[in-house]
Amino acid sequence: MNLELAALNAQCHRIRQRLYKERRAPGTEERAVFEMRAALIAERDAVRDRQLDGMLAALAPLEKIAAPRTTTSRLAMVQQDVMQSNRRALLAVRRENIDMTKMARYYTRAQRRLESLKESGAEPDKIERLERMMQGYTNVLALEEIVKRTDDQLHRMGAPRLMDSIPTTAQERARMEQSERDAQQEQFENGYFY
Repeated sequence: MNLELAALNAQCHRIRQRLYKERRAPGTEERAVFEMRAALIAERDAVRDRQLDGMLAALAPLEKIAAPRTTTSRLAMVQQDVMQSNRRALLAVRRENIDMTKMARYYTRAQRRLESLKESGAEPDKIERLERMMQGYTNVLALEEIVKRTDDQLHRMGAPRLMDSIPTTAQERARMEQSERDAQQEQFENGYFY
């Protein structure tokens, strides 16, 4: 489609130059070439918009994922707050059950197409949204990396890891939720809960 459009663009350019030199309006054949070019541009734009909408739908779960928090503070309380914040953010992402293998493919495709989408005149709002989603993907990777590094450091120091005993499968999560409900019920029955 792009090659055909490039040929039509060159042909339309030559026609416009000739019309300018001859100082006349386009004839029926010349108008047909202009209309064919306009139709091809409209078709290309429709395909581009469908592809962009598909990328937006595929990457939508990543749109609101913020970057991991960091600190340069030496205060243990501040460091603990940052570690727990990153842990909670990663847990929230995991609760969404986002298939990161699929997201990696969608991200790569979006990365390849981003510049051509900008150049072809795609809606700026949609482009900005796509960029936010792509940033969300890199934020997930950064969250996973920073939590893993923190876990490794804590383990080397002999402390419990941030992500210890956190269920990762649906069955493990269901068992954990049931055990939490059972423990809560037992506390209530024993009068520990007010």
